[in-house]
Amino acid sequence: MKSNRVLIAIVAAIVVVTTIAATQTLPLLQQEAVAQNATTTTTNQTAGNQTQGGGAAATRAAIGNLTQADFGSLRDNLNTARESLQTNDTTAAYDAINSADNELFGLANDQGEQNMKALMQQFKPLQDSIDSTRDALSNNDTVKALQQLDTADVELLKISQQLPPGEEEGEEG
Repeated sequence: MKSNRVLIAIVAAIVVVTTIAATQTLPLLQQEAVAQNATTTTTNQTAGNQTQGGGAAATRAAIGNLTQADFGSLRDNLNTARESLQTNDTTAAYDAINSADNELFGLANDQGEQNMKALMQQFKPLQDSIDSTRDALSNNDTVKALQQLDTADVELLKISQQLPPGEEEGEEG
């Protein structure tokens, strides 16, 4: 009987010690996990920033060869698409959007294979707007097509503003 009490006391003591050890160890493990996550996050952010920085430099180098005048035909095609939609000529609008798409690809392609990937990344929002306009036209959704054309104009303006100042004027003079 006495041995049972001793055994129960020993088991109880082991349970208490194990519980105390677990409650003290668990926060340490959690702190270690948080510290590890913070280190991983910082490393990932640093690596991401370095990648983005290199990509931005490559894009600046690639787009530096372009002028605002190079986008004139693309801008004209977007305007033609808008005018065609306003006169309910969806076929002409669709053709103009396809021409704009071809112009955009041609601009990137003309800058050489080494710059094409960076430029296509830079042109992606504009490309997405052109694609969305084409999809809206395919679905006979004129309102959405006009909205996407507006978005394409904004994206084209963003690209144009990145060009070195005065290059367009030099081309015209």
